[in-house]
Amino acid sequence: MKKQLIILLLILTAMLSSCDDLEQTVDSNLPYIEKLIIQGQFGINSRNLSVSVTKSLPPLEKPTLDKVTIKDADCKVYYKDKVMNLIYQGESKYVSEDTLTIEEGVDYRLEVKWNDKVAMASTTIPQNPEIISIVKKPYKDQGQTRYVYEFNLIAKDKGMIGFGFSGERSYYGEFNLLNKENTNYKVYTERIITLQDSSEIFTYGYFDRQFYPYYQTRNEGNSDGSIFSNGGLNMEGNVKGENVFGVWFGYNTFGGRIEDYLDIFTK
Repeated sequence: MKKQLIILLLILTAMLSSCDDLEQTVDSNLPYIEKLIIQGQFGINSRNLSVSVTKSLPPLEKPTLDKVTIKDADCKVYYKDKVMNLIYQGESKYVSEDTLTIEEGVDYRLEVKWNDKVAMASTTIPQNPEIISIVKKPYKDQGQTRYVYEFNLIAKDKGMIGFGFSGERSYYGEFNLLNKENTNYKVYTERIITLQDSSEIFTYGYFDRQFYPYYQTRNEGNSDGSIFSNGGLNMEGNVKGENVFGVWFGYNTFGGRIEDYLDIFTK
């Protein structure tokens, strides 16, 4: 029995030693290319532009904010005939020093340089859709008559994507609206939105069309369990460059009291 125990200990020792050797071998021999990672977005009401600049780490290295943070990148945003410098403010964030007024339809171009890497991206703020009509429709709920307010919208920009508070699954349909009780009401048609009760507030947002591939692949293709997603896809961004990955998008928002808009279309 004692002899068997000694043999078992020797085997376990050899196995543990082999695991250590394997980890060292894998760590030293795995091919690895460092990537520059860019993350940022801004909206029509933003007063500063900001972007996060980090780098990737080898597969077996434990990541920390300090290890991935880049503090000496050169970040610029070009728009119209202007150039805006983004200054490092800590925790991987670069922020514009001057305030600005974001405009719809303007091309905002990001350029980030660090060591031998150059990352570039461009985006615009899409125009909000036009409300064509609002129709008030009655329905019965437990013997009481209630109303649904149906919005008919048309996009001004072909490249915009509609998103609500719960996440969009199609860039043409399903707009989610937030009412005063924080409850979402959804429909799955191209341009129709329904909202209950005239005292409620509606809000929705629109991204640049470039956001759509990222949305569909941001969870490896599992877009919140959506039937429109495809599992196992590589995440897609709009930042370009060799050994670079990232996302940088503009978005617009729109909202108000449904009662105010109903007055316009019923007069």
